[in-house]
Amino acid sequence: MFLLTNKIPFPKNYERFIELGQEATKENNLLEAVYYYEQAYAIRQDFPLNLVLVNMYLETGENEQALSLASEMKEKYFAYLDYLELYIQILIQNHLFIQAHSIINERILMEQSGEMRKLISLKKKIRHVELMYRQFEVSKIKELKEELEHLNTQNYYEQLGVVKKAGQLPQDEFIAIGKKILLDERIHNLVRSWILEELVSLHVKEEIEFLWRDNKKYTVIPASIGGPLDCAAYQRILLFLEKELINDDPILLVDVLEEIRLHFALLYPLADDIIENPKLWAISYIISYNHSIAQKFQIDEKRTEIEKIQKIQSKIRFELETMVL
Repeated sequence: MFLLTNKIPFPKNYERFIELGQEATKENNLLEAVYYYEQAYAIRQDFPLNLVLVNMYLETGENEQALSLASEMKEKYFAYLDYLELYIQILIQNHLFIQAHSIINERILMEQSGEMRKLISLKKKIRHVELMYRQFEVSKIKELKEELEHLNTQNYYEQLGVVKKAGQLPQDEFIAIGKKILLDERIHNLVRSWILEELVSLHVKEEIEFLWRDNKKYTVIPASIGGPLDCAAYQRILLFLEKELINDDPILLVDVLEEIRLHFALLYPLADDIIENPKLWAISYIISYNHSIAQKFQIDEKRTEIEKIQKIQSKIRFELETMVL
């Protein structure tokens, strides 16, 4: 990025940096303008300046920097369609096609009046850039696909790092490779869970086969289900834990919920089939962290059922502990 060789002979205040940035822009000194705007942004992070900087990063080819900065205020970009269009452009520039498709799909489902035509146009734009990318980045796509072919020889963290790069594939190729990954028993369950979530966000309407953590095949239509935390069991466990812990032990609540989110990623998308009694599941989690707090729920009356649940939870913990192997 642009560096000034001389000391700045003016107060380092927001308004002055903005003024200098505007002057540099008028003189077409874009790198200098970016420098001044960055100094202003370090003082005050407001959305109008975020927009200016993001556009300048795109203009100077700093696509990753544009994405990083825009992501800081993602909610504001999603609030209005014009800003959302810019955010989609940033994703496209970074070849994050799957994420772009997912955002547009979600917006289309919201069906806000007057937006549909523009959203469809954005969808076409993504597909057009995908087509160009497929034609002109053949070697890059081939290299990524070969990396994904050897996914099952790596440990969990390596698998997750590689598979997240699959979001740079065109949608059709991502879905095709995703189907293979979902049926590979040597790929970690959390990685398969992540792929399934991506197919859900793409609203894939065909039946998809997947291996679950019991290594049995199941089928699901991704467009008809939500994410791991959208299931009824999670929502009921969450409500119970918040009601019981938010005032008495909020730190315990945070710790328990952090673990539960990971557990539901492993149970996805069959959590509602496995968890017959969400209240007892919640109590079992509390027992594992603080047995004395759990006593108030009269756990002795449900000892046998709770022990069965604890065995399932212990197996899940063991699977998570051995992820790096």
